[in-house]
Amino acid sequence: MKLAEVKAVLEKNGLLLSIANYQGNENLELDSVSIDTRNIVPETLFICRKGVKFDSHALVPEAVRLGAKALIVEKPVDADQIPMLLVSDSRYAEAVVSSAFFDFPHEKLRVYGITGTNGKTTITTLIHYVLTRKGKKGSLLGTVKNIIVDRYYGSEHTTPGALEVLKETHETIAKGGEFLSMEVSSHALSMKRVESIRFDYAILSNITQDHLDFHKTMGDYANAKYHLFELLKADGKAILNLDDEWSTKFASRLPLDKTILSYGLYNEEKMPDYAAKNPKVTIEGLSFELWVKRVKVGTVRSQLIAEYNVHNLLSVIALLHREGLSFDEISAYISEFRGVEGRFELYPHVGNDIDLVIDFAHTPDALEKTLGTARALTRNRLIVVFGAGGDADQSKRPIMGQVVAERGDVLIITTDNPKSEKPFDIIRQIESGIRTDVPYLLVEDRKMAIETAINIASKGDMIILAGKGHEHYQIFDHAYLPFSDREIAFQMIRTLKKSAS
Repeated sequence: MKLAEVKAVLEKNGLLLSIANYQGNENLELDSVSIDTRNIVPETLFICRKGVKFDSHALVPEAVRLGAKALIVEKPVDADQIPMLLVSDSRYAEAVVSSAFFDFPHEKLRVYGITGTNGKTTITTLIHYVLTRKGKKGSLLGTVKNIIVDRYYGSEHTTPGALEVLKETHETIAKGGEFLSMEVSSHALSMKRVESIRFDYAILSNITQDHLDFHKTMGDYANAKYHLFELLKADGKAILNLDDEWSTKFASRLPLDKTILSYGLYNEEKMPDYAAKNPKVTIEGLSFELWVKRVKVGTVRSQLIAEYNVHNLLSVIALLHREGLSFDEISAYISEFRGVEGRFELYPHVGNDIDLVIDFAHTPDALEKTLGTARALTRNRLIVVFGAGGDADQSKRPIMGQVVAERGDVLIITTDNPKSEKPFDIIRQIESGIRTDVPYLLVEDRKMAIETAINIASKGDMIILAGKGHEHYQIFDHAYLPFSDREIAFQMIRTLKKSAS
């Protein structure tokens, strides 16, 4: 990509404020784009960004020494004759320049974007699962893992940065991929990570309280989510959860020429396009009658357990049906899908005949839904081990305490990922929301909290280890320490089994 082309892209998007050391460098060939000095190779365009904790403008001398030949900056820097393009928003610049550098890869793929507070991971993973089982090649970007056709790697963010997203999209095409199924977080939408991508389908799962440390109000949070629907392709389709109050608001804001598909529970007065009737949840899975445009088309059976998965399944069915799959095909593939790691991951009749559930629920709404399902399935008491993440929305912590106290029989409040906060301060904030006489313990050490839950459990009790799900670490300050709820729980179960024998 030539420097003149970079300049043209920035001008087209109204980002370029000024340019220095451009004359005579118009045809400078740039072979790479980077936001990280560790990835700089000769002839790199280095994009400087001002972050919350670090400003990479300070790395310009190192970037130039490593081979950067041009810079995109948000403020002037001393760069010794290096072409320097001053922009109003370097994150937006990263998105549009990366898209042009990789030849607008979204135009060559079917792109499915899923947003919402809860459910994103299950929906994106199931779409990817069904389409790959159907024989199509494609990629998955999400919270638990990323799959770029045949390459797997762990996730650091729900939605990667703009440059990484575009690289992965380009790699998908190079490997013969046909689609990209991706989670799109409110942070990603606010921080321009997908600003240059256009989507064939946008799904809203639900909107409930989360991330108000970042967005400040529920209105701001919802507006960030809505932006995904502004990024639809000209013929792109919106898929909205008719049982979520924000969907009605979103539908009223969408242009009249946009196709809107709705899903939700069967309701004669407000019938969704794709509706579930008579949902049933057991410890083996769930089932429901599927109605489309008021016509019953069959029964869906899934190994997924929690009742909230009815909505997740409906959104996937709506998308896949519109993409040309028959209901028989969709139902067959759904019945095979075993779920996502750390999403109501159930181990029945373990240890002293207890039921163990590992779940990622870390918001009031997610806890309410998870515990609602658990209450319907438990044979005895419901013991809940949970905490709240640090450096995040503090207003939800007392609400989480209230939600769990109203639904659990025994609570053990513990540490999640405290980050820079003091763990016990977070625990006390959760405790402040408890308004019932439910018994509870405050156990700062999460390992001890899990061991305590298993120690006090009786036959038929169900233990919910909430908040961390698939994660294999805890975050203290900036340190990621190895930790797995699953491993700790089963170590304790094995220890008790040996003691008993």
